[in-house]
Amino acid sequence: MKKIKYLFTVLILYVLLANLYQNYIYYLIPYNPLEDITDNPYSCHFTLNYSNGGITNASYNLNTNTLIFKYFSDLNLIPLKEETNKEEIFEHENDIHFSYRFRFRPPKLSTHYYITIDEIWLDNLSVLCIRSNKPGFHNGYYKIIDSKFDYKYVNDLINTCEK
Repeated sequence: MKKIKYLFTVLILYVLLANLYQNYIYYLIPYNPLEDITDNPYSCHFTLNYSNGGITNASYNLNTNTLIFKYFSDLNLIPLKEETNKEEIFEHENDIHFSYRFRFRPPKLSTHYYITIDEIWLDNLSVLCIRSNKPGFHNGYYKIIDSKFDYKYVNDLINTCEK
């Protein structure tokens, strides 16, 4: 009977600790999900979105794509909880935002995957949305905690590649 009580107590404690980590501690620890990606991007599609359309371009230059992806993977990010950060994530005065989509491995291979970095709003360059179809990837909103997104640097990389 004592073993069942101890087992039940340990099980409840485990569930409580897992819940505490998933709902609170996870959002306090800096984490960039792009750091775990070891592949080089095969292509990079980027868009400057306006309310009435956008400007889209693509890069297939491996060196440029790798530099742009390295910039994103070197950012110091912290996960944001959508429920508690709705105002910061979803409310914007400016409708201009940036989108980047990296494709890894040629699309003809069945193992290709993509990573989309989206919703980088011009009026809030410190929050971005990162999503992927790669199994186990941590999709969600992230905040840059020590700087802001430097779109001028990324645009310079893209423009240098096109020349």
